[in-house]
Amino acid sequence: MTTATQLQPIQTSAHSRPAAPRWPGTVAIPLAEFGKSLDDADLDEWFEAFAERNWDMAEYEISNTGHLLIKEPTGILGSIYETELAGSLVFWARTNGGVAFGPTACFTLPDGSRFVPDATWIREERRREIVLPENRPFPHIVPDFIAEIKSPSNSNAELVNKIDLFLEHGTRLAWFIDAQTRTVIKFRPGQEPETLNDPEYIDGDEDVLPGFRFPVRERIFDLFADIEQQETQDAAGEQGSLD
Repeated sequence: MTTATQLQPIQTSAHSRPAAPRWPGTVAIPLAEFGKSLDDADLDEWFEAFAERNWDMAEYEISNTGHLLIKEPTGILGSIYETELAGSLVFWARTNGGVAFGPTACFTLPDGSRFVPDATWIREERRREIVLPENRPFPHIVPDFIAEIKSPSNSNAELVNKIDLFLEHGTRLAWFIDAQTRTVIKFRPGQEPETLNDPEYIDGDEDVLPGFRFPVRERIFDLFADIEQQETQDAAGEQGSLD
């Protein structure tokens, strides 16, 4: 059973700490309060143990400002959407090569941050890097592709900041998906973001994910449209019977 004491940091001075990220649904605690820093050789092991002890309380990442990010757990709809996208990517990779990951794979970027995208892919020629000893438990690998699906606890600024960091360090394509606004934004390094309003598909770009096409309208935007429509009809019928 996890207790609140497991999340209790040690007390240190607040002098000269980097500014903490300020995002809705996220608590940022300086690593220094746990006696850790981004430069610690054992940070991966400490982070893995911390997350395992407190797995039932929240989701965790580490920012490039040296803060432990304690985030609200993903809700049921967000989990379904993440599985839909990651599953499609896995099936595509089986035929086209590379390795696809779901929303539990944590990657360490060159700036020391540790982030968990909702879906990720690494091209085939880099596959052997995953099993190198230095890439365990969290691979020091910059994925070729990442995707983020916005949930109610996320802000646009939070997810765009994460995407920008990955692009800065070498990611070649990133997707931002907002189911509520039925919007997709495609990010590429050195280019202006491309906004797609209620697209039927998202294409993976021929130089990154050639031939990959995700039916975002069917598998995310309208995944429960039939149920919502039926509920609307049922509610209208009940109202009519009262009139």
